[in-house]
Order: sequence, then C-alpha cells, then structure tokens
Amino acid sequence: TNPEHYSVALRYKQKTDRAPVVIAKGTDHMAMKIREVAREHDITIVPAPPLARALYHTTELEQEIPDGLFTAVAQVLAFVFQLKQYRKRGGQRPKIQDYDLPIPPEHRH
Repeated sequence: TNPEHYSVALRYKQKTDRAPVVIAKGTDHMAMKIREVAREHDITIVPAPPLARALYHTTELEQEIPDGLFTAVAQVLAFVFQLKQYRKRGGQRPKIQDYDLPIPPEHRH
C-alpha cells in the first residue's frame, strides 16, 4: 500500500473529549473518500503520512488516540487552529512538516 494512501479523521471537543478520538479511517479508496468528504465540508486536511499510518494501525474507530501519539496529534491540532486564525486575520501562514512530528518507534508502521 502506498504510504500516502492512508487517511484518519479525528474529533476533539475540549469540553467532552479527554483526548482526540478517531472517527474515520481508511486506506486506498476509503482514504480518498474520507478526504473527499472533508473537502466537501471545508474540514482542514493535514498531510502527515507517518502519523496517519500510526493512528490507522494503533487506534480503532471511536477510540481515543494512544498516549504515545498525543504530542504529534497536539501539534497537528495546534496547526489547524493557527491556520483557522490565519484565514480569519491574515499574517504569516503557519507551516507544519510531517517529518518533524514525534512518532514513537512502537507506533511506526
């Protein structure tokens, strides 16, 4: 499977979720469908193949992310928040580089 052909959708509601929750995941055709639905609903898509693979292989649907991936997911969520602020207010566009996301060895796939 092409490492780019993984998609994982997360939900995080600060008031009700203790941690982000996987709400959709898939490979190949299903991965493309998840991205299509995200675009249709104007949901930010963050390309981070190593994190997507790790979440796909370590987390079931409606399950909180593993503790070992919390830092990487927090960085992605911070980027999404910064991107929303950038779209509202302008300024310098935030950047994220997936190879900088900390994926512990036990979660790499």
